[in-house]
Amino acid sequence: MTLALPMLLGAVFVGFLVPRALRAVSSTLSPTVLLAAWLGSMASALYLALSAVLVLVWPSHAPVEGLVDGIARCFSAFAHGTSSWVGELITGTAVGVVGLTAVRIVLAGRKQAREHARVRDFHRDVLSIVARRDNSESDVLWLDHPLPMAYSVAGKPGFVVATQGLSSALTGGERDAVLAHERAHLSGGHHRIVGACEVLAAVLPGVPLFAAAPAAVGAIVELSADRHAARVTSPAAVRSALAVVSKSPLPQPDWSLGDRGGATAVRLRSLVDGDVASPRRLTCAVAACVPAAVTTAVAAAVTVAVSAGICAVLT
Repeated sequence: MTLALPMLLGAVFVGFLVPRALRAVSSTLSPTVLLAAWLGSMASALYLALSAVLVLVWPSHAPVEGLVDGIARCFSAFAHGTSSWVGELITGTAVGVVGLTAVRIVLAGRKQAREHARVRDFHRDVLSIVARRDNSESDVLWLDHPLPMAYSVAGKPGFVVATQGLSSALTGGERDAVLAHERAHLSGGHHRIVGACEVLAAVLPGVPLFAAAPAAVGAIVELSADRHAARVTSPAAVRSALAVVSKSPLPQPDWSLGDRGGATAVRLRSLVDGDVASPRRLTCAVAACVPAAVTTAVAAAVTVAVSAGICAVLT
């Protein structure tokens, strides 16, 4: 149980403290790095919670627990000295909560996948009748509509839907920027990422990290797609195209990605400095690991402090 405690505290700290920290640094990090931090934090919270339960149900002392016992020997002695039914109750409760959560995540994910697949298939069937393809851009379906709009539809394969008004209202470079933006959503798997965040938010709405993830990650993937489009075309082309398309009154499908939360102004500001270089993979890896590493270290320090306090009381 000595090793399980800092793991459980780490999961709690990640779930409740990290969102505020990520929002505080959101304006200083590139979208790709920020996305890695959000996804890494969510994965770490789940991993730490699951690991804590595995340690609790381990037949004997879990691997590495001896190291923690050496650091927190007094707390360990106190914990091992309590009635056995207390430990069994804690273990049973933890297993039940984590097991139920895992089942709910699987069921919610399957339900969302079926619903999205059904709607996308219907959408694809309708578009195959009313839309047309351009031989030079086989992944784009064009609708004869005067207002500018474009969105991407995930699938195997995914495709982009755009209106004729998009070509009429934009220059060639701006049009290419919009299409590059939507293709970035498809190549980056952004629909699946946001969908996973929505599932976790539905199952764990009381955890701030997961509750805030759909809106935060949805905004981040838009910024990331903007950066990709700017690298393919230019920041100026993306800014001018975004200024035009964002004013279109045409609604996008609820299951497609779009300007969530009216963040057009933020997206425009992020392209002003012209710095759209892709970050190094090592930077993204560090960003994914740092939140969990810091919070777990704090949790371990809290465990040691509590251990010292208990030791002082017992001696």
